Amino acid sequence: MSGPVRRAPYVGLRSYQADDADLFFGRRDDSYRLAALWSSHRLVVLYGASGVGKTSLVAAGMRAQFPDEAAEMLPVGRAFQASQVPTAALPRHNPYTFALLSSWSPTDPPHHLSGLSIAEFFSQRSDRTDPYGDPLPILAVIDRFEELFRDFPHRQQYREQFIDDLAEAISAVPLLRLLISVREDSLASLLPYESRLSRDSRTRFELRPLQVPEAIEAATGPLRGTGRSFGAGVAERLVDDVRTTAFTDRTGETTVVRADRVEAVQLQVVCSALWDALPPDTMVITGEHLQSYGDLNRILAEFCGRAVAYVARDHGLPESALRDWLGRTFITELGTRNTVYEGASRTAGMPNAVAHAFVDRHILKAEWRSGSRWFELAHDRLIEPVRGGWRRSETELPDGRSVDYLRAAEAALADGELDLARKHALEAVRLAEGDLRAQAEGESFLGDLAFQTEKYEEAARRYRRGAELYELMQDSTAVGMLLAAVGQVLLREGRHDEAVVDLEGAVARLQGDRTLRTELADALWQAGQLRSAEGVYASVLSYAPDAVEALAGRGEVRVELGEFAAALEDLDILARLKPAAAGQPVLRAARARALAGLDRLADAQAEADAAFEAAPADPVVQWRAGIVAALTGDRTRAVALLTSALRGADPPLMPHRRTEARRLLEDLTSIDPDG
Repeated sequence: MSGPVRRAPYVGLRSYQADDADLFFGRRDDSYRLAALWSSHRLVVLYGASGVGKTSLVAAGMRAQFPDEAAEMLPVGRAFQASQVPTAALPRHNPYTFALLSSWSPTDPPHHLSGLSIAEFFSQRSDRTDPYGDPLPILAVIDRFEELFRDFPHRQQYREQFIDDLAEAISAVPLLRLLISVREDSLASLLPYESRLSRDSRTRFELRPLQVPEAIEAATGPLRGTGRSFGAGVAERLVDDVRTTAFTDRTGETTVVRADRVEAVQLQVVCSALWDALPPDTMVITGEHLQSYGDLNRILAEFCGRAVAYVARDHGLPESALRDWLGRTFITELGTRNTVYEGASRTAGMPNAVAHAFVDRHILKAEWRSGSRWFELAHDRLIEPVRGGWRRSETELPDGRSVDYLRAAEAALADGELDLARKHALEAVRLAEGDLRAQAEGESFLGDLAFQTEKYEEAARRYRRGAELYELMQDSTAVGMLLAAVGQVLLREGRHDEAVVDLEGAVARLQGDRTLRTELADALWQAGQLRSAEGVYASVLSYAPDAVEALAGRGEVRVELGEFAAALEDLDILARLKPAAAGQPVLRAARARALAGLDRLADAQAEADAAFEAAPADPVVQWRAGIVAALTGDRTRAVALLTSALRGADPPLMPHRRTEARRLLEDLTSIDPDG
């Protein structure tokens, strides 16, 4: 007679989530120790090998350690993840900061988070208090921090800004306790940033594979309440099987080795397979069941075979080539594990992205040694399956879903495999026929890919198609973000008037987004509509008087409108709010122009000289310094600066600035500046 068998108690290859806390066993001591460190340090770095259980520990294990009345625990965050917000839509944003805030506050619409620093995000939140009225500590996690170091090299500037943003938040928010989870082979990449993040109150915690008693608890604990249980000694036997490896060298000699610890991912794979294979009426799992349904060699062979099948599909490679590469590269003639270092682009003849994919699927693990990343099989127990026991699961890989291909495209993009990312994304769009949201997400991703590779015409077309699909679903937020992306692409192409139309459409759908309004004002400015730009900047400042970008923009526009006193007022406020921003050469040159317009020529010349010294090749600085030189009577210097400004291209002068520069140069030289 069957009992109250409930949902599958083992999570298999996926990580435990917060709602799996009742199934999470085997990490009691680690949970206590990590909780103690987290509550007493501003920064904790949790590190360990891929698949050891870091994500599960912070998502499920920590939840029981901090009840709601003891701490405010944010959802597990990531700094690199898929987002509904297209890359081009928010050029002022740091993509890592935005991704992190979106994961920490998943119910907030994107425009509520856009433009916020991490410190500003926390400053806008209301402090929660305990029953005695004392504020609760804020526990925040950034999982998979290694993703920061696998991203495109050209986004390094964002990584540096993101680290500074985190450091500012740790310093500015006394209640914040930050836990960073990172894969062991990327720990060396994180170490140089630790002191920047927190100068004193910081520590590290290494998560290792399960000890034998912990592994037994991880196998038996989830069965409570299912109506099933292990018979006497059966769980112990299962754990012993997982940690026991038989090595057979080429001479036929076999050596049996029993590890001190148990790999959590392998234990989950075996337990999940056993649970799924048991007859429905099984209440007590016996040794016979273990022998019939828990054959570890068969299960691990299927596990390896399925991993190879997925990697082959995702990377467009033959399964046979991948199997041969794994066996030939990572197993020695003595039948032991071999280590191979990662080259600049390839590992033992395979693209590095393939090696990383096998790490993600827990076939390989990576370590950082002697300044290089080295790969090896994740465990000795995988030697036999990899060497000769290949087996595909009886259930073939399911037909690819659109979401699967889109996630594969995102992973390929993170590894820098642009062609592969495009291939997967196109397949995702094809498979999504009839699913408007999946189609729209695929089109947005393809737009991002085109934008990052400077294929602006395709990017605008993809973004606009995505907006049309979201419009059919009446998702105004997504439509607004995609129209903003189209507007930014058109600005890159110099199509300012068209960009204004799309940005106005975006603002109409996202009226509370001050960053988007600021970008509309920027577009109006570039289109030569200075008075309209000033009005939009003013609308932002009416409800956000400390909006730095709007203050800077309005100050510059007012200079160009000839409203010098009002411009200086904006620039002075900016200097008080954010001195570093006001000290940018372009803004110092704007101040110089305003001072010259008020006949404060000595002050103007000093500001212009300082701006030019800091950025002598900037066309905007040259243009403004040239005007100041003309007003102070230095005709020769003025001609040289204006001529250089007209020839400059980084960035080129806006059309209305070019017109003014040409007119002044003609007045100074009485000749055609292009002659």
